[in-house]
Amino acid sequence: MARERFYPMMRMMDPESIIDTFTRGFADPFFTDGFTEFGAKTDLYRKDGKIYAEAELPGISPEDVELHVYSDRLTLSAEKKSETKEGGDGKSYFRSERRYGKVERVISFPVEADPESAKATFKNGVLTVEVAEKSQDKAHKKVAITSEA
Repeated sequence: MARERFYPMMRMMDPESIIDTFTRGFADPFFTDGFTEFGAKTDLYRKDGKIYAEAELPGISPEDVELHVYSDRLTLSAEKKSETKEGGDGKSYFRSERRYGKVERVISFPVEADPESAKATFKNGVLTVEVAEKSQDKAHKKVAITSEA
């Protein structure tokens, strides 16, 4: 009986619970509006002279995604709109864990890219961006150093 009465207090003193509570909302700096479970998880990789970025955007339509590609980065902005109607939809929720809102990401490229070559596809909630790497100029000049007295 005493255990049940003190369990909530013991749970509050659990170090893992304290850390989880303190860091909630700081887990990923790319989320907005505090939606820590909603965001664009991405993979960035290189293959055959191209840079690929894949972002998971579940429940988001391609029309709700804005994508810009620069030579050193890409920016991604998307919004998942709430499916509930204003003024109530007649539902009595027991639980609602689905998140809605805006997510923004800035992904830096490890090498210089050619923005004009960018292509994007959207399939099964995954946005794939393909950008060709800029060819690095291998021409160089050896510079002689003179010493002044």
